[in-house]
Amino acid sequence: MDCITNRHAGKGKVLSRSFNLSMLLCLFLSWHTTQAQDNNPRLSINIPATTLDVALRMLEQQSKVPLSYENTRVRNIPVKARHYTGTPLETILKELLEETKMTFLKKNGNILIVPRPRQPGTLSGYVEDQASGERLIGVSLAVPEYQAGTTTNSFGFFSITIPADSIRIRLSYIGYQRVDTMILLSADTRLNFKLVPDRRLLDVVTVRAAREERIQETSQMSMINLPASQIAAMPRFFGEADLLKTLQLLPGVKQGAEGTSAILVRGGTPDQNLILLDGAPLYNPSHLLGIFSTFNTSALKDVTLYKGAFPARYGGRLSSVVDVSTKDGDMRELHGDVSIGLLASQVTVEGPVKKDKTSFIISGRRTYSDLIAKPFIKNSYDREIDKFVMYFYDINAKVQHVISDKDRLFFSLYHGRDKMRVSEKLEVKTPDNYRSASDLLIQWGNTTGTVRWNHVFSKNLFANTMLLGSRYQFKTNTYNENLYQGEFIADKLQLNSGIQDYGAKIDFDYRPRPAHSIRMGSSYMFRVFTPGTIRKRQTENGTVILDSLSDNRNIHGSEIDLYAEDDWTIHKKFKVNAGLHWSAFLVQGRFYNSLQPRISMRYLLPGDWGLKASYTRMTQYIHLLANNSITLPTDLWVPATKKILPQQADQYAIGIARNVFRNKFEFSVEGYYKRMQNVIEYKEGADYVTSSRNETWQDQVTNGTAEAYGLEVLLQKKTGRFTGWMAYTWAWSYRILPEVNFGKKFPYKYDRRHDLHLVGMYKLRKNIELTGVWTYQSAQPFTVPLAEYEIVQDPVRYANWYTSNNSIEYVNGRNNVRIASYHRLDLGVNFIRHKRNGNIRTWNVSILNAYNRKNAFFYMLDIAQGGEAQLTGTTLLPIMPSFSYNLKF
Repeated sequence: MDCITNRHAGKGKVLSRSFNLSMLLCLFLSWHTTQAQDNNPRLSINIPATTLDVALRMLEQQSKVPLSYENTRVRNIPVKARHYTGTPLETILKELLEETKMTFLKKNGNILIVPRPRQPGTLSGYVEDQASGERLIGVSLAVPEYQAGTTTNSFGFFSITIPADSIRIRLSYIGYQRVDTMILLSADTRLNFKLVPDRRLLDVVTVRAAREERIQETSQMSMINLPASQIAAMPRFFGEADLLKTLQLLPGVKQGAEGTSAILVRGGTPDQNLILLDGAPLYNPSHLLGIFSTFNTSALKDVTLYKGAFPARYGGRLSSVVDVSTKDGDMRELHGDVSIGLLASQVTVEGPVKKDKTSFIISGRRTYSDLIAKPFIKNSYDREIDKFVMYFYDINAKVQHVISDKDRLFFSLYHGRDKMRVSEKLEVKTPDNYRSASDLLIQWGNTTGTVRWNHVFSKNLFANTMLLGSRYQFKTNTYNENLYQGEFIADKLQLNSGIQDYGAKIDFDYRPRPAHSIRMGSSYMFRVFTPGTIRKRQTENGTVILDSLSDNRNIHGSEIDLYAEDDWTIHKKFKVNAGLHWSAFLVQGRFYNSLQPRISMRYLLPGDWGLKASYTRMTQYIHLLANNSITLPTDLWVPATKKILPQQADQYAIGIARNVFRNKFEFSVEGYYKRMQNVIEYKEGADYVTSSRNETWQDQVTNGTAEAYGLEVLLQKKTGRFTGWMAYTWAWSYRILPEVNFGKKFPYKYDRRHDLHLVGMYKLRKNIELTGVWTYQSAQPFTVPLAEYEIVQDPVRYANWYTSNNSIEYVNGRNNVRIASYHRLDLGVNFIRHKRNGNIRTWNVSILNAYNRKNAFFYMLDIAQGGEAQLTGTTLLPIMPSFSYNLKF
């Protein structure tokens, strides 16, 4: 476009007669071009040999173009003498900065002198407690400038790659002072951080307090982290803090029978929970027939529960993973704690063997319940109690050794045993000289051991190699004798069952950049199953009339697992954790294998809500044959065999999550659907232990399908003097088995429609903490027969100590009624005193079932002569106060 300007020849000035639209556009374009050219003018300049800051000031003065830079970065950098004639400013800048570590950028019309882009640098190392040297799990490390961050893994290791020579990094972890610091980052920087405990913070923490990352930002769902201090704050059962009872207060987790520690997750069974203690599987995590869990709270460091969306690194179970880590031991000082409760006492000691080189921790616990209960039992029985023993003990031990800055070695051991024995006799002085005696002995326990080697291969690659072993044994011995009218009959039964694991595992943690966190690994496990060896012997007047041994030999199986997973931030709004798990099981010449995809994703919606979804497939090669949620002689660990297929589950979940009210609350809602295949149960009327037929356990079970679905809501307060959470679950759980309930669909025995838990912890004063837990559960199913018929007794079986009823019941459907809802209030208070010598004394007073709700432990069905049925519930836990004393030294 031509631009026309009319000038008056005589007066030498522009006279604007008229302007049209074309002329206005022309003037605008001319002005814009001039402005653009002014940012890159042509210069004729002599630059002497000087420093870069002086040369830049000369260019800025002559070109009239502002140059922005940090003076400390360009000061004292020498430049050679140069001469330019009609050279563009940008060309001059390029040549001046060519031999330096600086460059220039044009941004929003400005010229910025900045450091030259360099190869990304990697910061890696460990985060530990400054006082004890304990490696901290899940510490948040954030780099705000790059909106990047990471967390320490299960061994306190971290790695983050950032394209900068200096970064401001922020470390935060609940219970510790936050660290904000500048780090000069070279291409490869190793740095260990030591966090200082913040004594001003409350000891009471929340369920997921260990992670600072907001709940809507993480790709992981259906996961809850539980610090050990959370467990210790709960009201105590007979003075004992209990991990599994605390897990029962979370959404999607149900308890079994009243007062027991069994956990049932999203419609699953106790055997479908993978419980790991320092990486080793624990098969029966309960003491005293399920009343207490096997975990000594004083030895715990961190607990993580996965209800779904399982990362690919976990496998072998369908319903949940409970990953428990114990303390490593103080590297610098010797200290410990002692607790004394109504039923049990424990002592824990930890400290250095060689300061900053080798440490240890050992923790032991034992009950004395038999000493308390024995007088009551003797007074309540009409027979003479000859012996009464009922106790458990457990020991946790761990040693860590620092080989080098890149290598650490750990040895962990757990051993626990339960023993219950009741020996009684009755003698009646009559002409018939009736005499009877019985002796019942039940023993069971777990032993686990691991040897772990942590090695840092490079700035981005961390590895954990492990050798492990686990053993669970259950033994029952019963003896009964009767003398009546000169006839002497004696019965003896022995049952041995159990499972043993021996294996190796290696895991790699590779973090090439903040957007990717890659894990991969493999494991091998050799298993030995003892699925219930039963010996029955019956004598009459010294003559053997029954002597049988079940033909259940040990079964050997081998399991292999391979996995890979990637936690990938594709976009700031979209993050995904995707992985693949492959497993195989060889047993009795049969080879099973399973490919299990896993994916969990997050998308940030408007309003900063996190939309999450997941799909997981899980395969389980072992089963537990049980009639109850507590440990009984009929509970048998058995493998998949030629006849019995592995269990398999597909689970889908979707939910939303967000931090609310200035990040003081976490709110999440999740809906899930789970379908399980090849779940097994005893056939209708079958009982492996009491059966007189020569059948194996495989002949008495049937397999089928199961489904579970529901909605879970969690709202928790994270900060302040008052903390706690509200957990609500709305759920369904069903079974379909061909030889149970006539092959019809029926509700599972723990199918409760509604669960509500309210948990509150309040710091009344500096030294007084209050805790309250209220639980409501709607009625669970129960089976009531419609009729009863007489049967003819088997004479041999009738003489056996397992005496059968002389009738058989007719049931129109399993779990055909619902009886009563369950609710309970537990209260607790801690009185804490900090002594001058540094010791901390705590008295805990707890009241379980504070308003004495009559919740039934089990029901008995009695049929009156008129045919009327009466259901009677037996209460195990009335209102029950308890106390305990704890001293930390």
